[in-house]
Amino acid sequence: MATRELKLRWEPVACDICQRSLLRGEYPVRFYDGQTVHMVCDLCTGRAHRQGWLREGTHLAESAPAAHAERARSLVARLRTRRASEVARESASAQAAVVDDLPHHVQAVPSAADAQIARALGMFNASEHARTIAGVLHSLGAPNVHARALGGDPLVEITVVWELRWYRFEVDFENGVVRQSGQGYEHDELGRELPPANVSADEAGRLALR
Repeated sequence: MATRELKLRWEPVACDICQRSLLRGEYPVRFYDGQTVHMVCDLCTGRAHRQGWLREGTHLAESAPAAHAERARSLVARLRTRRASEVARESASAQAAVVDDLPHHVQAVPSAADAQIARALGMFNASEHARTIAGVLHSLGAPNVHARALGGDPLVEITVVWELRWYRFEVDFENGVVRQSGQGYEHDELGRELPPANVSADEAGRLALR
């Protein structure tokens, strides 16, 4: 009588967390989530515990402290992250408020006279007075222009002179304005002899240090 060879059939099992197929000789650990039984490999048992699954053969009273501790650590970590973010935002807002409260002219006024004049010319070029100079320049040609810093005051005086007309402007750093302080038609009205030109004007009325 012929003997019959029995072969054991091996069915691969996949981990319900990492989806990896277990190897021969590797056995899954059974976990229960309250409704379904899950097969979990040894590498994923920690993740199963964190998800609140109960290992087969473990009483609820034994697993509850570990699950509670894990949730508590997670909550503390989230609270710390949130508080750190709030502190960073509060610090940034406070720094911005301090910068906004500072008088703007404190940072705007250079200490050297040439630097003050250069800054003043830039402010003049951005003002409507540059168009006034351009209009006269097209009729009377290039003017003689002189600029000087006015000592202790945060002001720069700009005098623009043609043969038949002159204008005087003040650039006020403290208030951030450019204002016309005088105009006339005779050089005698200037009150003093005009120094040599130290500023040039282009066709658009923009001024630049020579």
